[in-house]
This record gives sequence, C-alpha cells and structure tokens, in this order.
Amino acid sequence: MSNLKVAILVPPEVPGASVDESDTFRQAKEINQCLTILGNQTLSVVFGDDRRQTARELTEAAPDLHLATALLDTLGLRHTGAPTAALLALGDKRRAQAILAAAGLPVLKGLADGPSDARYIVKSAIEHASIGLDDTSVVTGRQAAEAAIAERRKRLGGPWFAEAYIDGREFSLGLLETRAGLVALPASEILFLDHAERPKILGYEEKWMGDSYAYEMTPSADPPEAPDSPLLTELESLARRAWALFGLRGYARVDFRVDTGGQPYIVDVNANPCIAREAGFCAAAARIGISLEDVISHVTETALA
Repeated sequence: MSNLKVAILVPPEVPGASVDESDTFRQAKEINQCLTILGNQTLSVVFGDDRRQTARELTEAAPDLHLATALLDTLGLRHTGAPTAALLALGDKRRAQAILAAAGLPVLKGLADGPSDARYIVKSAIEHASIGLDDTSVVTGRQAAEAAIAERRKRLGGPWFAEAYIDGREFSLGLLETRAGLVALPASEILFLDHAERPKILGYEEKWMGDSYAYEMTPSADPPEAPDSPLLTELESLARRAWALFGLRGYARVDFRVDTGGQPYIVDVNANPCIAREAGFCAAAARIGISLEDVISHVTETALA
C-alpha cells in the first residue's frame, strides 16, 4: 500500500524517560521508516493533554490513516490496530480476565477464588510492560497478597490485583491480520534459566534491562515441540478465540502460562504489542518470512479495508 498520508500519534517526549517509555519513540521511528520505504508520506502528531490541538493538527493535515483511537473515532478517522471498544475492554486486566472466563476461556484464579494458602502474583491492573513486577511480586497466601497490593498502591499508585502463580512455562503467540485472513505467528517461549531459587516471571528487569543478569537468564526461544504439537495447536486456538471475543484488528499478542500438567491459561491479551524490529512480535513474524515492512504493510492495508 503506497501513496498514502499517514499520521503517527506519539506521546509528548519527557526528559529522562524510562526505558519502556523510550521504546514507544523507537517504535514510532521504525514505523515511520517502513511507511516511507513503502512509498507513503508520514507526519508525527503529539497526542498530549491538549486534545483540541491534536484534533486541529489532524484535521488540517487530513491524512488518509492515523495510528491511534477514541479521538480518531470521534473525528471519523480511520486508524490501525484494535478498535476503541477492544482497548477499553482490555484496559483493565481484571475486566479482561472476567470477559475471558465468562466466554469459557481458561484464566488463572484470583484472590476471591483461590485457596487462602496458595501462591499469588501481584500485578498492575492497568499498566503493561511489566511495570512494578519483580521477584517480590510472588507471595504465599491471601493475606500476603493483600498486603503486597496495598503496598504497591501506596508506592506506585493505580489499581493492583493478584492471581494464582503457576510455577510453569510461559509462551507468547502473535496474530497478524492480512487481506488473506488472520495469520498465527510461531509461538515463542520464555526460558527461565537459573531460576531454582527465584520465581519464574518476566519482570521489569528481565524485560527491559538488557545488560542485567536477570535479562540474560530469561531469553525467548522457539518452543522445543514440533510445530504441530498438541500444546502449540491449543495455544493458537485459544489466541484466535480471544481475538474474536474482543473484536481485535490489525495485530495482537496473547500471553500464556502453562502448568506442569500441560494446561494453558491466558494471562494477557495485548491489543497493540510492540512492533519494533527487534521485538518478539516481529522476531516471530520473521521466522515465517514476514519482515517488519510486511507487518506495517498488512496493518495499514487492513485498517483501510
């Protein structure tokens, strides 16, 4: 798809931004480059507190396509990625888990449903990128989980919740919408090396601190099973069901935890995952011959379809 004018919405740049915040601008830069290579004109628009200014800039620029949502829906402008309704449903992980459970999809038990002496993992209900997640996030017992939730609310702000901790395997599976249909990308597994005395989690340090021992000990790898193994087939089926349930569009990633008996649980549905060239989504796409430029082309085409 070429000869389009595409607006890329970015947040305001903040001096001294954290590594996860800086990743947003890296993605925007790479998307800009890909769209240019594909023969399109791009412009960056800051999506900050002054939404009226953003609306004025978008209206004056009159681009064919926008990379954002609620304001764009109000303006009647097309955009890539998930629709606003899906983003609202997935914006709070507690709500998303309830929707999944109501549809009969496997999710982990929460504090109200699990045993009082079980192990729990405490997470932010609204933040992604493993913000606030570290070894202390895994606790034993309902009382300890409630105390950890209260401590994080006080220290970091925002809503927090706890769900059952599974000392098992972790997988991610990306989905890419194309004109030919929905493509399931190869699953990837997080390997937990040297974790005999540590909880098996992909915390903030493991995810973002590239020069840390924690990062080194949690590499992403192709699952050892054959592509047609029952587990990987089930993960793809569950991911496709989650896609349909939330009405997703463009691209998405579903994260799973698998217990020692081979039972998978959906732990997160990410409507707009990172699509930087070195990120897991694009690495999985590359394994089946889909380049970053191809990903951007498919995402753009399906938004215009």
